[in-house]
Amino acid sequence: MLAPSLPSNEPGRLAVLHSLELLDTPAEERFDRITRIAQRLFDMPIALVSLIDQDRQWFKSNQGLAACETSRDISFCGHAIHADDIFVIENTLADPRFADNPLVTAAPDIRFYAGAPLATAGGFRIGTLCLIDNKPRAFPDADRRVLRDLADWVQEEVSRRHEEHFRSVSQEQEALLRAILSTAVEGIITIDERGTVESYNPAAARIFGYPSEEVIGHNIKRLMPEPYQREHDGYLARFLETRSPRVIGIEREVVGRRKDASTFPMELAVSEVVVGGRRFFTGIVRDISARKAVEQQLYAATALQTAVLDGATYSIISTTVDGTILIFNRAAEQMLGYSSAEVIGRLTPAPFHDPQEVVQRAAALSEELGEAIAPGFEVFAAKARRHQAEAHEWTYVRKDGSRVPVLLSVTALRDAEQNITGFLGIAQDISERQKVDRMKNEFVSTVSHELRTPLTSIRGALGLVAGGMAGALPPAAVKLIEIAHSNSERLVRLINDILDIEKMESGRMQFDLVAQMLRPVLLQAIEANRAYAAALQVGIELVDGEVDGLVRIDSDRMIQVITNLLSNAAKYSAPQDNVVVAVEKRGAWLRLSVADRGPGIPDEFCARIFQKFSQADGSDTRRLAGTGLGLAITKSLVESMGGRIGFDTSSQGTIFWVDLPQMEELKRLPTPTPTADELQRPQVLICEDAPDVANLLKIILEQGGYDVDIAHDGTRARALLAHRRYNALTLDLDLPGRDGVPLISELREEPLARDLPIIVVSALARAEQAVQLGGIEVADWLVKPIAIDHARLMAAMQRSASLAGTRRARILHVDDDADVLSVVSAIAADSADFDHAGDLHTARQLLASQHYDLVILDLALPDGNGMELLPLIAAMRPEPRVLVFSASELPRKQTERFAASLVKSVTSNADLLNIIHVQIKR
Repeated sequence: MLAPSLPSNEPGRLAVLHSLELLDTPAEERFDRITRIAQRLFDMPIALVSLIDQDRQWFKSNQGLAACETSRDISFCGHAIHADDIFVIENTLADPRFADNPLVTAAPDIRFYAGAPLATAGGFRIGTLCLIDNKPRAFPDADRRVLRDLADWVQEEVSRRHEEHFRSVSQEQEALLRAILSTAVEGIITIDERGTVESYNPAAARIFGYPSEEVIGHNIKRLMPEPYQREHDGYLARFLETRSPRVIGIEREVVGRRKDASTFPMELAVSEVVVGGRRFFTGIVRDISARKAVEQQLYAATALQTAVLDGATYSIISTTVDGTILIFNRAAEQMLGYSSAEVIGRLTPAPFHDPQEVVQRAAALSEELGEAIAPGFEVFAAKARRHQAEAHEWTYVRKDGSRVPVLLSVTALRDAEQNITGFLGIAQDISERQKVDRMKNEFVSTVSHELRTPLTSIRGALGLVAGGMAGALPPAAVKLIEIAHSNSERLVRLINDILDIEKMESGRMQFDLVAQMLRPVLLQAIEANRAYAAALQVGIELVDGEVDGLVRIDSDRMIQVITNLLSNAAKYSAPQDNVVVAVEKRGAWLRLSVADRGPGIPDEFCARIFQKFSQADGSDTRRLAGTGLGLAITKSLVESMGGRIGFDTSSQGTIFWVDLPQMEELKRLPTPTPTADELQRPQVLICEDAPDVANLLKIILEQGGYDVDIAHDGTRARALLAHRRYNALTLDLDLPGRDGVPLISELREEPLARDLPIIVVSALARAEQAVQLGGIEVADWLVKPIAIDHARLMAAMQRSASLAGTRRARILHVDDDADVLSVVSAIAADSADFDHAGDLHTARQLLASQHYDLVILDLALPDGNGMELLPLIAAMRPEPRVLVFSASELPRKQTERFAASLVKSVTSNADLLNIIHVQIKR
């Protein structure tokens, strides 16, 4: 078998065949009609229109053959397309080229084949019109001419079909083009060589404001402003002559003119096209007014941003997510010494930081965030990445190696989907602030020493005179002393409040937070304020007094909070009213409330009540002697102890409340074995039926260094006295079931209590003492309610022969202020002998020559710091106790080195005397 060869123009032939889009299309009557005629005319079983594809022959029309295609390698038509005329095989079995062809040896059993090539107008033979018979036969010339005519007919139908298809496609493309032109947002305008408008789409009409009938057929220059309108025709002529374009083939921004004569910016792209020998120019126009407006806004915003960045006094540095610097403003250049060109796109902020600070901050952040933060850029970004505020003090390292302290705030920059796109760091030079802080600290230190020290002397001296130490005074002098003493107390409060505010704002206020029950602290504060309230003819009432809870507080600071609330409530209460104190449990909180029935807080003042120096009424403030700082301090103290504070007010009165988080009850621990020091403490028995009063006395005496038992009735008191030796007894005369006076008489008959000092605590006035006791001797008489003078109670204990001992204590007081030395000596004159030293040199001489039980030490001395004496004191045997009495409050850790630490002007005469008594007894 001989396979057909490929024509020499095979690639072109295949391209033309495929372009006709005949292959694999449905049957068409125009071709089937011809093959039916050929089949009947020549009495042939098979007539085909066969198209020769690359690897197959495919039948566009098929009469009498079951297959729609066969392989090209075995096709007869593959040979026929090489013939210039009709290709005929009258007997295939006699032709060696086809005798063994599968189409001959098997179905359809071809014995005769005649095929007329089908050619296109370009001469490419794409297939055949062929006849096939299953028996040999002759095919004369006349039959050949008829077959040729039929083949020509097929060629005409192929050509006609192609033209129809092309026309349809052209119509579709034209419709599509019209749709595009009609719906395009850009204006599309076509002009001829003379500039006459040929087409003008709706978008162009919207852009220029002209309807199409006013533009088509007119020169395009009516859409241009001067001078372009005047110059357009000359430009077009020059282009046609020289072919040198200025606009054609180039997209550029130009100015258009609307029908209303207004102009606007537009983008213009012009292309040249030749159709049917005519030259046209198509312009695509886009109105860019909105874009220009946005660009102008962007330019203005950029200019504003540049002005802000360059005008800012803060260093502003923006980085990518990985830390590469993108923005480096002028202040950053001035602060760090680098130019923006040196760092933008080149560096991260790493060179601006002390590596050691970065390592330390990484460790702190790792602990704070609970995950490892590696030293590096993540140290600055970690909190900002987690939506947390990050403002931290750093040391910037300048290009020249010098350093500057800064406060650096870092913010994460995020896109609309909240993805981080970078970070912004704003750094403020805090050199001046640190300088001001140092000056402020020096000022505060000066205020502490130069004001507190003389005030201590003034206050102490006035207190001693008012207490009768200087003897009886004329009534007029008593009044003046009272005024001076009252105002010195007011001045002390103001100075202490100002210093407290400063310490809290600078974070230097110290708290000794300890888990403890609230009620004992509350009772102590109430009793300490009864005298103040009584002076205003106001009572203090504790309701629901058994409610208690475990809280974590600094007892001294908590007493300060309660004192402020109680004193405020008392000031604003009417005479004979009661300030009501209550404690209640509210879920996980313990609420302490202080209520008065005063006029209430004005609405306009409520929002400012916790602000510094805020006062509702200046006239009230002067009348009630307020500083306007108390509530600000109170709020800060409460919040520092984890609590919260608020108030409710009306014209019927005000309730201030403090909520403290309750702690779980501590497990009861076994009673510890008393220490040697505790075993040496004086023993005092309190006989009092009122639990609150008994607990208050117990607190006062235990703070004074006494070991205390409580009996709530006479029977219990006698039982305790029979089994234990006590150094003193406090006794309420009004006991349940019996009178206290007979009890005293009975005790005087018993050996263990015959000489026992007894201090009466009674609601009866001192004037009734003689009537009640009938000559029975007692150590002292204290009147309820117990605005107990701690010093008087302690003095009563000291006067007891069993407590006083035979040797007077010796105290060295080291202070450069002679007035303070005199006042302290006078306060404790009954308890100890004093030596004075005004400087370190004198103190060293005295310590070397004399033993002391107690050293009262001021730290700020003319020739050094009082702490320089500590090694010398520690070497003495027995070692004296050290009481710091200074104008400045010591840090908590330092106070642990001393027996006690007191602050001048904060410490009352009574408190100072009490501490001295405690220390010299030990």
